[in-house]
Amino acid sequence: MATNFEPIYGLSEDENESRVLRVRVIAGIDLAKKDIIGASDPYVKLSLYVPSENRELALVQTKTIKKTLNPKWNEEFYFRVCPQQHRLLLEVFDENRLALFPSDGFGAAERGSWCGG
Repeated sequence: MATNFEPIYGLSEDENESRVLRVRVIAGIDLAKKDIIGASDPYVKLSLYVPSENRELALVQTKTIKKTLNPKWNEEFYFRVCPQQHRLLLEVFDENRLALFPSDGFGAAERGSWCGG
């Protein structure tokens, strides 16, 4: 569980049916070359949102790892979610503004419906 020093993003504690979701962003492997010089400065954006309302509840991001195609973040984030209502979107971007495709990310993954057995 999160300690007093780790923020919990998303819903407030008094929401019914909410749970704490721990997300660990570990690493990227063989990312695409996005910079002109052939390297990248990747970071991950995590967005917790309510798809039925098109509303974002929380947006956080990892640290940027400079000049690598194999970044190692090893960062944890905690979100308070309602499993049946929320989605978590993870997107990987290049920070460098001199990139060949500045608005083009590396890729994305989305997850929802976290149900405990």
